[in-house]
Amino acid sequence: MSSSPPLPSYRRIETLEFSKYIPSSILDDICPSRLKSTSTFHAVKHTREATKKNCLGKPILDLNHPAYPAYGLFASRKLSSLERVIDYHGFVTLNGEEDKESDYTYSFAKRRLVIDANAVGTEARFCNDFRGIRERPNAEFFEYRDRVGDLKCGIRVKKGEMIGKGDEICVNYGKGFWLHRFGREALEKASLSTRGPRRGGEG
Repeated sequence: MSSSPPLPSYRRIETLEFSKYIPSSILDDICPSRLKSTSTFHAVKHTREATKKNCLGKPILDLNHPAYPAYGLFASRKLSSLERVIDYHGFVTLNGEEDKESDYTYSFAKRRLVIDANAVGTEARFCNDFRGIRERPNAEFFEYRDRVGDLKCGIRVKKGEMIGKGDEICVNYGKGFWLHRFGREALEKASLSTRGPRRGGEG
């Protein structure tokens, strides 16, 4: 039996963290809760306890899995079409000021900002690309406003899909990710469902 890989080193956060270099005009639009914060009004937090009701980050133990020996994101219960699974948290910078070597970035807020989950984030950072795992992704990134008006990035079940308890949750990183990180040959191999490089939360 394969041993579990070490838990990736990152700090779990319950809300987005913002760079001090983001102009207040942008920040006020993205995160209006910072203007309204009082003893009874706070930004919506996503705790580990709440998140694990939907999904868990688990080590990949199958030697034939493309992400082995890293991690994957798995459903804790049956998840229905368009159901929000988890929020993608991280350190938010202006587009162009993110760490170019990070494999955990997501363009956010009409590409004005970038979320980087390399050093801080949630279990969403373990969500693997579908290539080599499934015929098609069963989940997708999306943006929404939470109940206090803050703009968030989340992962939800794709329309028309159902994710069973214990199933791996997979998204589409996009061809640009593969071409930039691994080259065209890796993309072509992955598209043919052969083994290829993966992000997988390897720390």
